[in-house]
Amino acid sequence: MNPALKTKSGFLLTLAFVGMIASSCMFTKGKEVGERAVQDFHNRFNQEQYHEIYTRADEGFRKAVSESEVTALFEAVHRKLGTVRNAQPTSWRVNATTSGTLINLQYDTEFTEGKGTESFVFMVHGNEALLYNYNINSPTLITK
Repeated sequence: MNPALKTKSGFLLTLAFVGMIASSCMFTKGKEVGERAVQDFHNRFNQEQYHEIYTRADEGFRKAVSESEVTALFEAVHRKLGTVRNAQPTSWRVNATTSGTLINLQYDTEFTEGKGTESFVFMVHGNEALLYNYNINSPTLITK
């Protein structure tokens, strides 16, 4: 094999390996940033700070839904399920896109009055994850 080709192949292989390690670190960091954002969301939810949740959310979230609609949703969830007691992550995914990095987290959440499955999507801005989408599923929301 041509020595120059062998050196070039080795360099490309090393570069690919370094890229994989860097991506892995970025995804793990993204997960940690998202988990902190979920804790912050739950703290604000428990204190009924819905305005703060809304104003701190990503612009895409605020364009998709009005503050009064979000407040009505959070008030209904709080009224029917109560405050968050415990939240266990069940899955996560980090997607790097041309629009930015999205963090998807799913939690099995225990509230004072029932249980639910919460899905969060956050958009990463620097070292901060801003709420981009929120969804909750719970039979208690329908039956209570």
